[in-house]
Amino acid sequence: MKTYVDFFKKYGRILMIVLVLLNVFFFIGLFRVKINPDFTLFMSKNSEYMEILNRMEKVFQSNDQVNVVLELNTNPYSIDGLKRIKEIEKQIRKLSNVLSVISPIPDEIPVGFRKINVSEINEDNYKYVLNFLKQINTENIVEKNGKYYVMFYVIPKNGKIIESLENILKDTPHYFAGTKYLEEKIFDYMLYFIFSLPPLAILTVFLVFRWRLGSLKATFFSVFPAGIGALWTMGFIGWYKGEISILTILAPIFTIVMGSADGLHFVSHYIDLKKNRTKDEALAETLLSTGVAMILTTVTTIAGFLSLAFINSEALAELAILSSIGIAFAGIATWLFIPIILLHSEIKVEQKGSKIAMFFEGFLGKKSVVISLLLFLVFFPGIFRINTEFYMIDMYKDRTQVKKNIDVVQDVYGMTVPVFAYFETDFDPITPEFADKVLRIEEQLREDGNKVVSFYDFVTNINEKILKRKGYPENIAQVKILLNLIPNIYTNFLNRDEKAGRILIFPNEITKEKLNEIEEVMEPPIKVTGVPYIMKEMNEIIVPQQILSLFVAVLIVFLIVLLRFKNFVKAFVSIIPISLTLVILFGFMGFTGIKLSIITATMGSIVVGVGIDYAIHFVESFGYNLKKFKDINIVIEETYKTTSKPILANALGLAIGLSVLVLSPFKIHEYLVMIMWVTMISSSFLSLSLLPTLLKYIYRE
Repeated sequence: MKTYVDFFKKYGRILMIVLVLLNVFFFIGLFRVKINPDFTLFMSKNSEYMEILNRMEKVFQSNDQVNVVLELNTNPYSIDGLKRIKEIEKQIRKLSNVLSVISPIPDEIPVGFRKINVSEINEDNYKYVLNFLKQINTENIVEKNGKYYVMFYVIPKNGKIIESLENILKDTPHYFAGTKYLEEKIFDYMLYFIFSLPPLAILTVFLVFRWRLGSLKATFFSVFPAGIGALWTMGFIGWYKGEISILTILAPIFTIVMGSADGLHFVSHYIDLKKNRTKDEALAETLLSTGVAMILTTVTTIAGFLSLAFINSEALAELAILSSIGIAFAGIATWLFIPIILLHSEIKVEQKGSKIAMFFEGFLGKKSVVISLLLFLVFFPGIFRINTEFYMIDMYKDRTQVKKNIDVVQDVYGMTVPVFAYFETDFDPITPEFADKVLRIEEQLREDGNKVVSFYDFVTNINEKILKRKGYPENIAQVKILLNLIPNIYTNFLNRDEKAGRILIFPNEITKEKLNEIEEVMEPPIKVTGVPYIMKEMNEIIVPQQILSLFVAVLIVFLIVLLRFKNFVKAFVSIIPISLTLVILFGFMGFTGIKLSIITATMGSIVVGVGIDYAIHFVESFGYNLKKFKDINIVIEETYKTTSKPILANALGLAIGLSVLVLSPFKIHEYLVMIMWVTMISSSFLSLSLLPTLLKYIYRE
């Protein structure tokens, strides 16, 4: 290792110049990053639901809508109330990003066999409008708890719309719902997340590391590679992809989480060795004792993340690749730049015993085996209770404005996020035969508590309430006559040129059972689609694929460790802590009701990555000390001295540091904090109690 030390001394200045240039390059890349809040990123590969959604968007120039609910003090059926509704409708229509607006009051209404213009409400047409609203019994105007609520369906073009709507409605109490609204608020919340929480998390991690290491310099040098890795990762995303999603935003955070372990171990070992050695000697000895371990931990952590590629999601595969690149960046920074910094710096640390390490050490022996068995027996049943139903509204905490908006719309109108039924025919879709099929399906959907809106409802309503005829017209000639009477908003639901149409469905709840019920009543050529179905599809495949990905991750890690140690027993013992930690993790999720989603699934990779890091550092140090001492008790004692402090500093730092995510508006981040605490405590405890106990048993005389 002296050769490496000489290399760092000779080329240190050049390497530092390279570091500065790389930092500038990746820093510029930061400004190229844009936020993509699209929920369809959660879709699985070759999703049929996504194909239908894309086709529907092509036919109707939009695949989504925003539910805008107004809370009015004025009776909406009064002339002043009707004028207010039309006034707001006109303001919304003027927005450049609005494709169309479906209002409770169309601009033209049928009176007998003619239509009259009511775009301007006045004394002459007021009674006609009122009679029209009473006849069709609109569900968009509701009175509840002494308040009046009016709902518009706003069909947007591509781009943001919510901020413009909020500016128009700032003087009127209002509420939003719909997938488009959820996506845009994710954008706003992600901005808050990016610029506030990660820096706070890094600061907290830094302070915990400082507390555990006892030196400001040592702490800075320890987290330096992880910080560099996170910067390079974000810059790489900017240059390579140009956008970041709610999933890939985790890549730089994972880089900090995973990349800080090696820096801590390296600096901690260096400090221990420098007490009786020169800088050169201490650095050479540190590289000898931990160098291979750092390479192994980098490789095994990358393997853990790449296993996510076995889950059928391009977004998750992209997260796996970006996180792996970030870990590689942090590993490169640890190897190339920390030695140079340590050679040109003085670190003075007052060595203190760790009460936490002494506490963990007290469990060595039979206690650790008994406790490990108890943990397995307690948490294993929880695995079978895991909930995999994760949908958009599960993202937000109850205190957020988004969740409050959704709750109001749910309470008043009994609707949540919409789904669509889409169809394409080889005949004119206005035919009575096909209309009867659609109306029969709609009736069943309504009986199950869902709200439904379609072209066929408009025609039936006009035919029954205005012309006093029963049901949908009996022949296509009558339908064509009615097309001149019904509001032109029907074009949002029917495209006769393409012989296609869509039905807007508002489930009274978003669950797997409810979505399946809706899909089961459909008849060809009608098919369901929408973001909830895309996420349901993801939910259905995530558990078996998560199991496969974790099995592959543990197997690859085992093989890598086996190649290194060339000892089956030592390699097998090394993966016991992470295997048991995985049982604890998923059992904890099952018992606490934390949903297994595409986001929480990544925690399995963190467990594999962090858990094996701790185990590798302990086993590698154990092997190093085994060559120096014959007494196995001394070997365990010396190994414990050198590894316990960085392992515990890393575990506590990450758990405490990432606790700032409780301030995030996303409920999923609160879950990640809980999961992080459980996994960090479990993996560090098992690595510092069960692992040394097993090694001591295997290598006993």
